[in-house]
Amino acid sequence: MRLEDIADIGQGIPLNRIRTGKGIKTREEYVYSFEKQAKILIPFDIGEADQKIPLAEEGMILLNLTSYTAKKVIDEDRGKVIPSNYIIIDIKNNNRVDPDYLEWYIDRSQGFARELHRIKQGSTILSIPINELRRVKLNLPDIQFQRRLGAVNRLNRVRNELYMERRELIEKLLLTMEDDMYD
Repeated sequence: MRLEDIADIGQGIPLNRIRTGKGIKTREEYVYSFEKQAKILIPFDIGEADQKIPLAEEGMILLNLTSYTAKKVIDEDRGKVIPSNYIIIDIKNNNRVDPDYLEWYIDRSQGFARELHRIKQGSTILSIPINELRRVKLNLPDIQFQRRLGAVNRLNRVRNELYMERRELIEKLLLTMEDDMYD
């Protein structure tokens, strides 16, 4: 089975190409990113825009074209504009493929990493041709196994997020204690 058999594959939009000319009512929207928060102006009603502006939807998997890491879109990322440095993988049938499993498979599987290495093009900056990515072959286990491994992946992601939050809070606490020491 190929990736295109189980998911629709697309790419984000170059942010400098989003048209918001005179007379177009606009709104500010966050841009999806693994690292930082940024906002951009987009047409107020993107359904009536003369271009397709992809917005993150829960369950999508986004593959970063520079780090080759994949993440499943979670509730807090819904509605963010997806920039062109991400490939969008939108699963067609969640009863056939578990999104958490596919996130793990794309992000951590050695088999998928070998397939990515095989299709990367370029000498200085490697890129992944979308048509080649669509044709990547997958050997998926049954849905019950996918759901179990996907649940472990999801819980591990939450554990890592909580660990990072804890580190940030400890850092803030130490800075506050230091400030109090000199008062």
